[in-house]
Amino acid sequence: MAMTLDVGFLRDLCLASGASGYEAPVGRLIAARIRHTVPRAEIASDTVGNFSVTLADEGVGGHRVLLAAHADQIGAVVSGADEHGFVWLQPSGLLDASLLPGHLVSVQTATGPLDAVVGRVPGDFLRDGDSTKLGFDDLWLDIGAKTQEEALSLVAIGDPVTFTPSFVRLARDGLASQALDDRAGVYAIFRGLELWSAGPHARDTESVTARGTGSDTQGQGGLHRGAPHVTAVATTGEETTFLGARALATSLRPDIIVVVDVIWASDHPHVDARKLGGDIRLGAGPVLNRGAGLSERLVRLVRTAAERARIPLQLRAVPGSTLSDADELLATPGAETIAFGIPLRYMHAPCEVVDGNDVEHTAELIAAFLEVIAGS
Repeated sequence: MAMTLDVGFLRDLCLASGASGYEAPVGRLIAARIRHTVPRAEIASDTVGNFSVTLADEGVGGHRVLLAAHADQIGAVVSGADEHGFVWLQPSGLLDASLLPGHLVSVQTATGPLDAVVGRVPGDFLRDGDSTKLGFDDLWLDIGAKTQEEALSLVAIGDPVTFTPSFVRLARDGLASQALDDRAGVYAIFRGLELWSAGPHARDTESVTARGTGSDTQGQGGLHRGAPHVTAVATTGEETTFLGARALATSLRPDIIVVVDVIWASDHPHVDARKLGGDIRLGAGPVLNRGAGLSERLVRLVRTAAERARIPLQLRAVPGSTLSDADELLATPGAETIAFGIPLRYMHAPCEVVDGNDVEHTAELIAAFLEVIAGS
């Protein structure tokens, strides 16, 4: 079966700039699409930058559902410059310094993006000669400046730094990009909202063909009596402060919360599946997290939805933190929380890899889950 993913939409999301705290371009991209695909939706943003799309309940007695995925990507920030014009940087999130040397990055300055190369001490002169001990004090950005004054005329302290945007199609429906964490999740919640809005017949994957642009128009099927009141939110700051999720926990009053984020795959060399909570493979479907305060009732409903819609599903044990926005939303008064994962290789690296079918299946699972809870 051909991959049904809207590749153009995911590509646009991954190429959009969106460092932690600077996610507005992602929201603008989603808004432009949703105005076209779900024109009756309510579009909004809040003071911390969360971007939301709501399908108001046109019936009575429906659940209030929050779909959340974080818009920010891993990166760094400018912290100064030396007398020779080399720019210092510090990590913004859990970024491994050893992965950066020699890579192209983009500094988001007040006048627009500025290309740079991550430099490092030559290997022969690293501390203990061990590159695995590389720290951010061993790195710098080469922007071509010759003096400190010139460097700080081009960049400013606090400017965000992200990997240079890229999006590549691999064999067997593989996709590679620097921002799949968590633009894949952002795609899934808003695509899932589109599928739900279009009605159950739009979720027949046998009749959907592969798309190469982000401009496809969905059908405009109406919500039925008692349908969920659904809000999809691209949250801010998950890689650094969880600010977006913390704001949602107090501003919205959902009774069901669905968090979508990427999750470590175990199907590549030198990874122990036992340490990841299960054997998680690309192409085997979305991951359903189970445990650590996540709702067991919703787990059962998700499994029912997957079975009815014939969507492949993987399970992952979560003995503690989910390491996602779900951790901040678990304590939302009156709400049950569930967390989906999209299998991903090489998290927080200059290029991450997913299977496009897993991303689209996650969107389809969201739509199928909404259909199930409409009758629960």
